Amino acid sequence: AKVIKLTVNDHNPPFAPPGKAIDAYVAAVNKAGAGKVELTVHHGGALLSGEEAYRGVQTGVCDIAHYAIDTREGFHLNLVLSLPFMGLPGQHEAEDLYRDLLDYSKEMRGEWEGVTILSFMMMPPTHVHTAKKVVKTPDDLKGLKIMGAEYMLNASMQAAGATPVHLDIGDMAPSIQTGLIDGIMNHFPVLDVFGALELVKTHTIFGEGGINLTPMFIVMNTKVLNGLPADVQKILKDNASVWYEVFREGDTGHIMKTQKDVKDWGHTMTYLTPQEVKVWYNLVKGPVHDKWIKDAEAKGLPGKKVYNKALQLIKDYKK
Repeated sequence: AKVIKLTVNDHNPPFAPPGKAIDAYVAAVNKAGAGKVELTVHHGGALLSGEEAYRGVQTGVCDIAHYAIDTREGFHLNLVLSLPFMGLPGQHEAEDLYRDLLDYSKEMRGEWEGVTILSFMMMPPTHVHTAKKVVKTPDDLKGLKIMGAEYMLNASMQAAGATPVHLDIGDMAPSIQTGLIDGIMNHFPVLDVFGALELVKTHTIFGEGGINLTPMFIVMNTKVLNGLPADVQKILKDNASVWYEVFREGDTGHIMKTQKDVKDWGHTMTYLTPQEVKVWYNLVKGPVHDKWIKDAEAKGLPGKKVYNKALQLIKDYKK
């Protein structure tokens, strides 16, 4: 029988935890499916950039990809935990919370058009990292040019009076070096992977759940998946847990490494209290949260229902 050959895209460098996790998944599938299925991975955006990954899978440019969710692909309800300053629990508790929301809302599941989730995990919490200025209140961001990787983060920056700058993740470090941007809203490991961590000298920490937590996925073209023999489908799905386990272990170690690095470099760390974080929540509640609900309802989606369910789950998980 002819071996089924499938293409995997990863926009991260191969040495980074996401790249290593993809490699582990590919190796596990190729071992389990020897003679039946063979995966080939393309790292570092050689095939598709991070912004092209989802559409690339959806349209068949590649079969499988690592994807960080965003509104540009038409998602709305699935971004509820990406709303800023929701007071989320820790990174891995939020994974269970997101899974509960997917089970709760058929409309959330329906947003995954033409693409099947093989596995997912939450990125580390998002914080504010600036080249020079210490940020404690929203007023401290006024006039600064801040890069955010997601629509929700950029909307928050705009509400604070900053200028949101949308760039591909690979442009982060050179943009700090040239002064195109003054800071970044993202998590510590991604700044390290793309060479920007040492360039931002001040860091503002918004609690255990950060500003937000964003799910990232291994996704596959649904038509391609459903067209495969049942045993090959099972191999692809069952081994997706390898990606999660390797990624989680590497991610935990990477977070610890970045915390040590910024301390060794003498960077300025500012830890906000829950009361100080509440100031930021009050700022974005109307222009970001309420607008998100209103936009969802305008599309015929149960935005308020999903939002309230998320708040209730957050409260339950924190208990």
